[in-house]
Amino acid sequence: MDKFGKKIASPAYKPPFPPTSSLIARKDLDIPAAFNDLSPLVSELQPLRLEHRNEVHRFLCAFFDLSRFNAIRKMLWLIAVHGAPRSLYYQKFLRREIVIAEELDLHLVWAKSRIFIKPLPDFLLNYDFWEAYISCEPQLHRAACGLLYSYCGLIRFGHDLQVAQECRLINVNFDYRAWTEFARTILPNLNPKDSNIMDTRFQYGELRLNRLDTIYRYSPYKFSISSILQGFPYALTESYVPYMDQYNNAVSAFGVIVIILSAFNLSLSAHSKSPDLDLQRAAYGFALFAMILCAALIGLFIVLPLIALLATIYGSILTRKRLAKIQEDEELPRSA
Repeated sequence: MDKFGKKIASPAYKPPFPPTSSLIARKDLDIPAAFNDLSPLVSELQPLRLEHRNEVHRFLCAFFDLSRFNAIRKMLWLIAVHGAPRSLYYQKFLRREIVIAEELDLHLVWAKSRIFIKPLPDFLLNYDFWEAYISCEPQLHRAACGLLYSYCGLIRFGHDLQVAQECRLINVNFDYRAWTEFARTILPNLNPKDSNIMDTRFQYGELRLNRLDTIYRYSPYKFSISSILQGFPYALTESYVPYMDQYNNAVSAFGVIVIILSAFNLSLSAHSKSPDLDLQRAAYGFALFAMILCAALIGLFIVLPLIALLATIYGSILTRKRLAKIQEDEELPRSA
């Protein structure tokens, strides 16, 4: 620590740009007045003051939280390719709606015609803030470097910067020349293949939500009832409807089964006078398989939502008891 009590960043975790390259001055920094903790069930507001180091640290831990990737980092190669994300203008070319997402683990995740992007905060463009609060924590440093690196891929041309400013992803006061000079300065210091500099998640660009949700639910590195029921996108349960694709696949499977059964029925009718014993056995076996499969799928689609509902109710009850206990503990000193 220095004489002011601030942690000093180690040489391995220095800001990726010099003080002279800061795009935002320290006096112009704005941070939120409050923030939420990391709990997906309890989102209580916490005060945030720049002069209180503990509050800033807790805010940054929530701001750069990538904990849901801990169990699936080794499997990301199955659903994505190495490289930087495609530019914002190309995202618009693909007719994707750009949706702001404050959660870093939803950054560059896309579903159907939407892509979720985390805005680039001004404090990541100030050297003093990096040195005082980010680079002294290796985990925060790696996540912040990854976010900066992703924006170097998202904003490549002037029209990309215009799209970013129109979507409120970056400060509207930047011009293209200032951004390109900044990106040219930081890129040599951001090596996506070095996990000591950048989080492994940012070795990959955009991630497809349904594939990400699947490996999160059924990953052998994190196999639990809660991960199966909740899935990856806590915040997207309503809008994404993770079971919808499974329903669509089941309907398609039922259609194929109906066609095959109809073909068997037609073949048996054509050979009614001289029935083929092998054909009859095949039709009988497939009919049994179809009935068992249909019964299993129907049971699955009824049981899974019911279990998810019971788990939600149980979690709500536990949360309510926990809050009541906290309130009782806070009232005890007052009554004494």
